[in-house]
Amino acid sequence: MNIIFLDYDGVVNTIMFEQDESDPRYCHPIDNKVNNYQAVKWIEKLCKETSSSIVISSSWRFSSNYKECLYNGGLSRDIEILGKTPRLHGHDRGNEIQKWLDDNTHLGIEQFVIIDDDNDMAHLMDRLIRCDTRLGFDIGEYNEAKKLMGFFSPLKRD
Repeated sequence: MNIIFLDYDGVVNTIMFEQDESDPRYCHPIDNKVNNYQAVKWIEKLCKETSSSIVISSSWRFSSNYKECLYNGGLSRDIEILGKTPRLHGHDRGNEIQKWLDDNTHLGIEQFVIIDDDNDMAHLMDRLIRCDTRLGFDIGEYNEAKKLMGFFSPLKRD
């Protein structure tokens, strides 16, 4: 099994104009969706091409609708969201991801990648694909993630 640890803000939720808003803004869990449809579709493509499931590492994971926010943002319901990383007070996100991995060895994790706009990954920095907070996950990060997971056929930018 392959896993994508996914952050929301700065990855699939970026500052954007909404049709009914005069100023650009981020969506929040109360909006019941992330807002960067293109980034969501790149994540979906990555999941399908690497046979990956998603684990949410975003702070949005503490909202009861954390899965629906991603599906409502455009993710196909064919993509499995396994759950979320635990909260470890006083620890960085990398330690929370490691705890999830340690607690789920029975799943037979083969490859994993962390997609985030921050770098608080402790000893897992070599598994991080870091996004530009302003742009989110796009073709460049998609290609990096595929390579890191051992799938060596990147799409080219035109």
